[in-house]
Amino acid sequence: MHNETGCSAGRSYRYEWALFADWCAAADMTPLPATPVTLAEFLGDNPAGDRAQIRRVSAINRAHRDAGHPEPGLVTALRLAVDSVRAQRRRDLAQVLAAAAADLPFTGSTDALFGRRDTVLLLLTAAGLSYRAIAELRSTDVTVDDEDSLWIGGRHRVRIDDVAVPGFRPAQVWRRWNEVLVFADRYPSTALILQHLRRDTFPDTTGWPGRQSPVAVSIDRWGHLPLPADAMTPAAIAGVIAAHRVGAPPRRTLIRLRGHDRGRSDDDTGHVVEPARPEWDSHALDTGYYESGVAARRSAHTALAEIPELYDEVEDRIDALLTRTLELLEQHNSTPDPRH
Repeated sequence: MHNETGCSAGRSYRYEWALFADWCAAADMTPLPATPVTLAEFLGDNPAGDRAQIRRVSAINRAHRDAGHPEPGLVTALRLAVDSVRAQRRRDLAQVLAAAAADLPFTGSTDALFGRRDTVLLLLTAAGLSYRAIAELRSTDVTVDDEDSLWIGGRHRVRIDDVAVPGFRPAQVWRRWNEVLVFADRYPSTALILQHLRRDTFPDTTGWPGRQSPVAVSIDRWGHLPLPADAMTPAAIAGVIAAHRVGAPPRRTLIRLRGHDRGRSDDDTGHVVEPARPEWDSHALDTGYYESGVAARRSAHTALAEIPELYDEVEDRIDALLTRTLELLEQHNSTPDPRH
């Protein structure tokens, strides 16, 4: 074993190790020991032919083996790193989506309708289903078993229980949305649906015939469900999820009471409920107040909207680099013998 700079890789690998050590110094990373992610990033930043890349992996593995460290360029180590990165990514995303779902209403009026649907979309995304899979999902594919676990049938065969996606109660989330779907299938009236949402008094739909309606139902901005139910596109689902991730849910226009609905009884006591009138405040404001406020909100929204995209880009790059390195080594069946 030679010195700490990695000369232990041997004279035949002196150039490859020096290149790796220099790159680590420039990137502020540790060359010994190095992680599979560091190795993958090094190969990605220093493109070369397969033979040259394999030789670099051999040099790095040799230095680690001589120093008594785990070799970062073994197929098994890379495969575990890929799995670990993807698993951590799912956990991080699930935590963000659960926090967003906790703020969504399930009783009230139009907001509750969107809230029930969007919570299901957040849950399924957190559980690992793709936007395309969610768009293709039908209500008959989803069931709740005796243990209150959610089963996604069809071609997925996925079980979602309380511990699988922390922050969600999957069975409860599904029941709240499914009762809307089943009720709307029999009584396609927005007014009736909103009445039950306000009071949280949907009838027991157990035993009602269920049709293969989409789980991700498109709802227009006023809260109307199409008849027959129309499935959201994967792009539309992605847009909803992205908006919730940055704490800026899609804008919706609440349904206003029509003239003949004003003054009607809107609760179980018979009391008349009048539409709330806005309260005006007559503070004198600077002429540039609104412009500066709008500019600040726009700037904050833009900055927040870019955070998930940047985060995804970094994770996508790491995932791609690890996968590319793994494929390179698997094409050669195993890590090449450093003696050749």
